[in-house]
Amino acid sequence: MNNLTVSASPHITNKSNSTRNIMLDVIIALLIVLLAAVFYFGYHVIINAAVCVGACVGSELLFCLIARKKFDKEGVKQSSIFDLSAVVTGLILALNLPSKTIVKGWDLNIYQKGYDALSTRAVDHIIFSFDTVIICIIGSIFAIMIVKMLFGGIGKNFANPAVTARIFLMLSFGLSVVNTAGVGLAASTGATWLASDKSTGNQSMFLNYFLGNRGTAAVGETCMIALILSYVYLSARKVIDFRLPLIIIGSAAVFSLLFEGFYKGSAAKIFNNMFANILSGGLVFGSVFMATDYSTSPNTFVGQVVFGVGIGLFTMLIRVFTGMPEGMSFAILLMNVATPLIDKYIFPKPFGYVKPEKRKKAKDGKQDGKAEVKA
Repeated sequence: MNNLTVSASPHITNKSNSTRNIMLDVIIALLIVLLAAVFYFGYHVIINAAVCVGACVGSELLFCLIARKKFDKEGVKQSSIFDLSAVVTGLILALNLPSKTIVKGWDLNIYQKGYDALSTRAVDHIIFSFDTVIICIIGSIFAIMIVKMLFGGIGKNFANPAVTARIFLMLSFGLSVVNTAGVGLAASTGATWLASDKSTGNQSMFLNYFLGNRGTAAVGETCMIALILSYVYLSARKVIDFRLPLIIIGSAAVFSLLFEGFYKGSAAKIFNNMFANILSGGLVFGSVFMATDYSTSPNTFVGQVVFGVGIGLFTMLIRVFTGMPEGMSFAILLMNVATPLIDKYIFPKPFGYVKPEKRKKAKDGKQDGKAEVKA
């Protein structure tokens, strides 16, 4: 009897299910992708990640202090920064941005003269990008203060903060946040493979994009090996439902085949485009790290199927039928907004649930039986 304790419900005994431990697992998975990004794009990625994480944590701390009107050590302890969700948002946002940017009208970067690794021509290399640092700070503040904290904090935000911040930056700064210069190996300069002609794809090109040694719109979406390792880790730790990313990627592949067929291209071109859509443009990164957000995805498996298919559908509609090579971020945001509607109409039946018609029929049967007994 001395070992018995009384505690309020819910009676959670597995401490690994805490928000902090879940976020730690996500951070570990993100570090795998971050290391690959640093390998291919250089030290700029570390700077961007540090700035984004610092700005996210600082924004959340400042918001909590202002909201509670406690600007002392006790206010810091009562803030929500210790659940590490702000760190996750910062890392995701940093991996959703280029390693270096040049904002038209700013150009506050520090340059060093040198030679292009691919063509031996003289170029100015960016050794420190103040433009990117400012973009990281603006995006982090928007993600935390506007999207997350104004709606009540973790678990109450209507959309994924990092996704919404990336879209905000894309709309605010245009091509500045979708252009990057690669550093290391055969990394090239370009917005994304999706912006070029994918019909010329070959085994070497597919291998390069699987490895990740090609320029892209975001440093975290290049290396498929790192993303697969992160997906396996999060699935094994049961942090994410392993089925949702597969549903999104599979749906995107099917819709890519269907929509590319409207152009009546050759079979080789259609299948090349399908593989391009899977291996590029942040499809896998978004499926693993952003679409699986607990608070912005449906609560049931059937709801997640609708959610995942919707993301695949909107992504391919944007990529194939509009002038935008990307689309994953917009698709996730659209389905985030649709999640409350999905949960409203798709929900698990309560234990012992009986349909109203059946309940009425049973009630009428009992009344008829009582009438016969009285007669």
